[in-house]
Amino acid sequence: MTDQKAASELKFIIRVPSVLRYVDIAYEFMLQVVRDTELDPERIDWISLAFREAVNNAVLHGNKKDPEKWVDVEISTREGWLYFKVYDEGPGFDQSILRDPRTQDNIFRPNGRGIFLIRQFVDNVRFLEDGGRFGIEIGIDLAKKVKKES
Repeated sequence: MTDQKAASELKFIIRVPSVLRYVDIAYEFMLQVVRDTELDPERIDWISLAFREAVNNAVLHGNKKDPEKWVDVEISTREGWLYFKVYDEGPGFDQSILRDPRTQDNIFRPNGRGIFLIRQFVDNVRFLEDGGRFGIEIGIDLAKKVKKES
């Protein structure tokens, strides 16, 4: 397998306990993988924020900070896309209850912005259920470039 082929089809899995200080480990791991992709450097901060938000949500909301529960993170590339899958051991949630945090009723609420932000910063978002785990898949089109404003 050539180096180019190896770099274009990556797959890594990391498992961390549901303790907030371990979110940084998953985050640093993600940054290392992203550096081996062709992601537009102008997008890295936004993608990183979406990733961190997904892992934080898994720890805080999915697993309720239970250190006996795990957060599984899968990072892969295929066919010009970068994917993050973040699974927790929580029950999941009804997506229809997500509110727009920009509305007057929600603007001062202390939570409810995470999924909204993730959707703003990435190209595709799906919610997953897999063997009793709940997750989110974040998709990033590696060919997409940031438009420079003049």
